[in-house]
Amino acid sequence: MQAVNKEAGEVARANPNSAVRWHYASYDANKNGKIEFEETMHRTCGTAAIKDGLLFVADFSGLFHCLDAKTGIPYWTHDMLAAAWGSPMIVEDKVYVGDEDGDISVFRLSKEMELIAENPMSSSVYTTPVVANDTLFIADKDHLFAIQNKGE
Repeated sequence: MQAVNKEAGEVARANPNSAVRWHYASYDANKNGKIEFEETMHRTCGTAAIKDGLLFVADFSGLFHCLDAKTGIPYWTHDMLAAAWGSPMIVEDKVYVGDEDGDISVFRLSKEMELIAENPMSSSVYTTPVVANDTLFIADKDHLFAIQNKGE
């Protein structure tokens, strides 16, 4: 793809009125001088979820990223090994995200990566989990689940 055709005399100029604070495309987290697959933000179909200065976003290549919401510097990335179509959802101190393999991954809301659970659904999860009336709703390709905690 081509945004600017230099041969035709086109040029790209920075927008002096831009409100962009930061941009995250890649980050050499292991400081080896090379950008690796896990250190790249790939295309995404979903949106970010933000709480307590932490930004969470899943990409279509199956990476789940946790960034500093103010700086865009990543804290951690987790490879879910399957494409993520939906957005993450934060409930209290947990972050939920679904993937095309049909798993709902649950992470601790933290600067340190902590995968609490990986819950298999019956088929691909292309949507964002939703909470309403103390019920977690998850739609996969074939079913809608309503999940409630019925006690401690």
